[in-house]
Amino acid sequence: MEIIKLENVTKIYGTEDNRLVALDHVNVTIDKGESVAVVGPSGCGKSTMLHIIGGVDSPTEGNVYIEGKDITCLKDEEMSIFRRRKIGFVFQAYHLIPVLTVEENMQMPILLDHRKPDREYTDYVLEMLGLKDRRKSLPSQLSGGQQQRVAIARALANRPTILLADEPTGALDSKSGEEVMALLQRSVKELNQTLVLITHNVDLARETDRIIRLSDGRIKDN
Repeated sequence: MEIIKLENVTKIYGTEDNRLVALDHVNVTIDKGESVAVVGPSGCGKSTMLHIIGGVDSPTEGNVYIEGKDITCLKDEEMSIFRRRKIGFVFQAYHLIPVLTVEENMQMPILLDHRKPDREYTDYVLEMLGLKDRRKSLPSQLSGGQQQRVAIARALANRPTILLADEPTGALDSKSGEEVMALLQRSVKELNQTLVLITHNVDLARETDRIIRLSDGRIKDN
Protein backbone atom coordinates (compact mmCIF):
# COMPACT_ATOMS: atom_id res chain seq x y z
CA MET A 1 0.00 0.00 0.00
CA GLU A 2 1.45 3.36 -1.07
CA ILE A 3 2.21 5.75 1.79
CA ILE A 4 4.58 8.31 0.20
CA LYS A 5 4.26 9.72 -3.29
CA LEU A 6 6.32 12.49 -4.88
CA GLU A 7 4.77 13.68 -8.12
CA ASN A 8 6.93 15.81 -10.44
CA VAL A 9 8.62 17.42 -7.43
CA THR A 10 11.04 20.20 -8.31
CA LYS A 11 12.91 22.37 -5.83
CA ILE A 12 14.75 25.49 -6.98
CA TYR A 13 16.81 27.72 -4.70
CA GLY A 14 17.76 31.28 -5.66
CA THR A 15 16.93 33.14 -8.87
CA GLU A 16 18.51 33.88 -12.24
CA ASP A 17 22.33 33.65 -12.01
CA ASN A 18 22.14 32.14 -8.51
CA ARG A 19 19.54 29.57 -9.50
CA LEU A 20 20.14 26.08 -8.13
CA VAL A 21 17.95 23.14 -9.05
CA ALA A 22 18.11 20.80 -6.06
CA LEU A 23 15.38 18.42 -7.31
CA ASP A 24 14.32 18.12 -10.92
CA HIS A 25 10.88 16.56 -11.57
CA VAL A 26 11.28 13.71 -9.11
CA ASN A 27 8.67 10.95 -9.12
CA VAL A 28 8.87 8.40 -6.30
CA THR A 29 6.46 6.10 -4.50
CA ILE A 30 7.22 4.29 -1.24
CA ASP A 31 5.00 1.61 0.27
CA LYS A 32 3.87 1.33 3.87
CA GLY A 33 6.30 -0.75 5.90
CA GLU A 34 9.09 -0.38 3.36
CA SER A 35 12.62 0.67 4.26
CA VAL A 36 14.31 2.75 1.57
CA ALA A 37 17.83 4.17 1.32
CA VAL A 38 18.46 7.33 -0.71
CA VAL A 39 22.05 7.50 -1.94
CA GLY A 40 24.10 9.72 -4.20
CA PRO A 41 26.98 12.22 -4.18
CA SER A 42 26.98 15.27 -1.92
CA GLY A 43 24.74 18.02 -3.27
CA CYS A 44 22.58 15.68 -5.36
CA GLY A 45 19.36 16.58 -3.51
CA LYS A 46 19.08 13.79 -0.93
CA SER A 47 18.49 15.98 2.11
CA THR A 48 16.18 18.27 0.14
CA MET A 49 14.07 15.27 -0.82
CA LEU A 50 13.94 14.10 2.81
CA HIS A 51 12.95 17.55 4.07
CA ILE A 52 10.19 17.83 1.48
CA ILE A 53 8.79 14.42 2.44
CA GLY A 54 8.82 15.54 6.08
CA GLY A 55 7.16 18.87 5.38
CA VAL A 56 10.19 20.85 6.60
CA ASP A 57 10.62 22.31 3.11
CA SER A 58 8.12 22.74 0.30
CA PRO A 59 8.60 22.05 -3.42
CA THR A 60 8.78 24.81 -5.99
CA GLU A 61 6.64 22.63 -8.23
CA GLY A 62 4.88 19.29 -7.87
CA ASN A 63 2.95 17.54 -5.13
CA VAL A 64 3.76 15.42 -2.10
CA TYR A 65 1.21 12.88 -0.89
CA ILE A 66 1.36 11.18 2.51
CA GLU A 67 -1.27 8.48 2.98
CA GLY A 68 -3.07 9.95 -0.03
CA LYS A 69 -3.17 13.49 1.37
CA ASP A 70 -1.44 16.31 -0.51
CA ILE A 71 0.64 17.97 2.21
CA THR A 72 1.72 20.80 -0.09
CA CYS A 73 -1.76 22.28 0.48
CA LEU A 74 -1.42 22.41 4.27
CA LYS A 75 -1.20 25.70 6.12
CA ASP A 76 1.68 26.30 8.55
CA GLU A 77 -0.19 25.20 11.68
CA GLU A 78 -1.62 22.14 9.92
CA MET A 79 1.87 21.25 8.69
CA SER A 80 3.29 21.53 12.21
CA ILE A 81 0.64 19.14 13.53
CA PHE A 82 1.28 16.79 10.62
CA ARG A 83 5.02 16.69 11.33
CA ARG A 84 4.56 16.09 15.06
CA ARG A 85 2.09 13.24 14.59
CA LYS A 86 3.17 11.55 11.38
CA ILE A 87 6.93 12.04 11.05
CA GLY A 88 9.87 11.04 13.21
CA PHE A 89 13.20 12.69 12.35
CA VAL A 90 16.63 11.23 13.16
CA PHE A 91 19.67 13.31 12.19
CA GLN A 92 23.44 12.86 12.34
CA ALA A 93 23.59 15.53 15.06
CA TYR A 94 21.68 14.28 18.09
CA HIS A 95 20.14 17.67 19.09
CA LEU A 96 19.49 16.46 22.64
CA ILE A 97 18.69 18.98 25.38
CA PRO A 98 21.67 18.69 27.77
CA VAL A 99 19.78 19.49 30.98
CA LEU A 100 17.09 16.85 30.35
CA THR A 101 17.35 13.15 31.10
CA VAL A 102 17.03 10.39 28.52
CA GLU A 103 13.35 9.94 29.37
CA GLU A 104 12.65 13.69 29.33
CA ASN A 105 14.35 14.12 25.95
CA MET A 106 12.27 11.28 24.56
CA GLN A 107 9.00 12.69 25.88
CA MET A 108 9.57 16.27 24.68
CA PRO A 109 7.64 15.84 21.36
CA ILE A 110 4.65 14.42 23.25
CA LEU A 111 4.58 17.34 25.67
CA LEU A 112 4.91 19.82 22.80
CA ASP A 113 1.80 18.19 21.33
CA HIS A 114 0.01 18.83 24.66
CA ARG A 115 -0.47 15.15 25.37
CA LYS A 116 0.38 12.92 28.30
CA PRO A 117 3.19 10.39 27.76
CA ASP A 118 2.17 6.74 27.69
CA ARG A 119 4.31 5.11 30.38
CA GLU A 120 3.95 1.61 28.94
CA TYR A 121 4.96 2.74 25.44
CA THR A 122 7.86 4.79 26.85
CA ASP A 123 9.12 1.71 28.68
CA TYR A 124 8.74 -0.39 25.54
CA VAL A 125 10.79 2.00 23.37
CA LEU A 126 13.51 2.48 25.98
CA GLU A 127 13.72 -1.29 26.44
CA MET A 128 13.90 -1.87 22.67
CA LEU A 129 16.71 0.67 22.34
CA GLY A 130 18.63 -0.63 25.35
CA LEU A 131 18.10 2.57 27.33
CA LYS A 132 15.81 1.48 30.14
CA ASP A 133 18.62 1.49 32.72
CA ARG A 134 19.79 4.93 31.51
CA ARG A 135 16.42 6.68 31.55
CA LYS A 136 17.54 9.11 34.30
CA SER A 137 20.97 9.81 32.74
CA LEU A 138 21.89 13.12 31.12
CA PRO A 139 23.25 13.20 27.54
CA SER A 140 26.73 14.07 28.85
CA GLN A 141 26.77 10.74 30.69
CA LEU A 142 26.18 8.74 27.50
CA SER A 143 28.37 7.51 24.66
CA GLY A 144 27.79 8.75 21.10
CA GLY A 145 25.95 5.55 20.22
CA GLN A 146 23.71 5.88 23.27
CA GLN A 147 22.95 9.53 22.46
CA GLN A 148 21.89 8.53 18.95
CA ARG A 149 19.61 5.90 20.50
CA VAL A 150 18.00 8.64 22.59
CA ALA A 151 17.50 10.65 19.38
CA ILE A 152 15.76 7.63 17.87
CA ALA A 153 13.61 7.23 21.01
CA ARG A 154 12.57 10.87 20.67
CA ALA A 155 11.71 10.31 17.00
CA LEU A 156 9.54 7.35 18.01
CA ALA A 157 7.80 9.16 20.87
CA ASN A 158 4.67 10.12 18.94
CA ARG A 159 4.42 6.72 17.21
CA PRO A 160 5.09 8.23 13.78
CA THR A 161 3.94 6.58 10.59
CA ILE A 162 7.16 7.55 8.80
CA LEU A 163 10.71 7.61 10.11
CA LEU A 164 13.13 9.92 8.24
CA ALA A 165 16.83 9.43 8.98
CA ASP A 166 19.52 11.74 7.59
CA GLU A 167 22.97 10.16 7.97
CA PRO A 168 22.05 8.81 11.44
CA THR A 169 25.27 6.78 11.69
CA GLY A 170 27.64 9.37 10.22
CA ALA A 171 29.11 10.45 13.58
CA LEU A 172 29.45 6.91 14.94
CA ASP A 173 32.08 4.20 14.70
CA SER A 174 31.23 1.23 12.48
CA LYS A 175 30.03 -1.04 15.33
CA SER A 176 27.74 1.63 16.83
CA GLY A 177 26.52 2.51 13.34
CA GLU A 178 25.54 -1.09 12.64
CA GLU A 179 23.71 -1.27 15.98
CA VAL A 180 21.77 1.93 15.25
CA MET A 181 20.80 0.66 11.81
CA ALA A 182 19.61 -2.62 13.31
CA LEU A 183 17.48 -0.68 15.80
CA LEU A 184 15.93 1.43 13.04
CA GLN A 185 15.05 -1.72 11.10
CA ARG A 186 13.62 -3.32 14.22
CA SER A 187 11.48 -0.24 14.87
CA VAL A 188 10.11 -0.36 11.33
CA LYS A 189 9.09 -4.00 11.73
CA GLU A 190 7.72 -3.91 15.28
CA LEU A 191 5.91 -0.56 14.98
CA ASN A 192 4.82 -1.05 11.35
CA GLN A 193 6.60 2.09 10.17
CA THR A 194 8.14 3.25 6.91
CA LEU A 195 11.82 4.24 6.88
CA VAL A 196 13.50 6.64 4.47
CA LEU A 197 17.24 6.70 5.12
CA ILE A 198 19.95 8.94 3.68
CA THR A 199 23.40 7.44 3.89
CA HIS A 200 26.80 7.41 2.21
CA ASN A 201 27.42 3.97 3.66
CA VAL A 202 26.77 1.44 0.90
CA ASP A 203 26.69 -1.49 3.32
CA LEU A 204 23.94 0.16 5.38
CA ALA A 205 21.99 1.06 2.24
CA ARG A 206 22.02 -2.58 1.17
CA GLU A 207 20.25 -3.56 4.39
CA THR A 208 17.11 -1.68 3.30
CA ASP A 209 14.39 -3.07 1.04
CA ARG A 210 15.21 -0.71 -1.81
CA ILE A 211 17.83 1.83 -2.87
CA ILE A 212 16.94 5.08 -4.64
CA ARG A 213 19.90 6.71 -6.40
CA LEU A 214 19.94 10.45 -6.95
CA SER A 215 22.23 12.41 -9.23
CA ASP A 216 22.00 16.14 -9.96
CA GLY A 217 18.50 16.24 -8.49
CA ARG A 218 17.16 13.43 -10.64
CA ILE A 219 16.30 9.80 -9.96
CA LYS A 220 18.86 7.55 -11.65
CA ASP A 221 17.76 4.25 -10.21
CA ASN A 222 14.62 3.48 -8.22
